[in-house]
Parts: sequence; structure tokens; C-alpha cells
Amino acid sequence: MSKLAIAIGAVLIPAAAAAHPGHASGGDFGLVHFVTDPFHVALTAAAVLLFLAVRRSLFRHRSMSRTAR
Repeated sequence: MSKLAIAIGAVLIPAAAAAHPGHASGGDFGLVHFVTDPFHVALTAAAVLLFLAVRRSLFRHRSMSRTAR
């Protein structure tokens, strides 16, 4: 499970760092920017939904293997 979390993080962290072209030029990108910018909100929502889908899939697979015993 930890290898999966590391792999997901390795994919998502560079995507968040290069979120949109304005980040390359520098500037003040505080918490308010990340919470109010629609792109960041959509990226965060997609990451959360992906996490929940993977988590649900893993738990469903584990519970099915336990009931098969």
C-alpha cells in the first residue's frame, strides 16, 4: 500500500507544482490562491476522488477475499 501511495504522490506533486503557467513566473501564491483558484480546486477534487476510488477498490477486494475463506 505504501508503494502505491508513493507512486500516486510522485505523479501528483509535479502536476500540482506546474499547475498553470502563472506559477512559472513567480509571484505570491499563498493559501488563498490555492483555495480560490478554480484550477487548483478542480485538481484537488480530482485527486481526492481518485484516492477514494482506489481506497474503495482496495477495501472491497480485501473484504471479498476474507469472505471467500
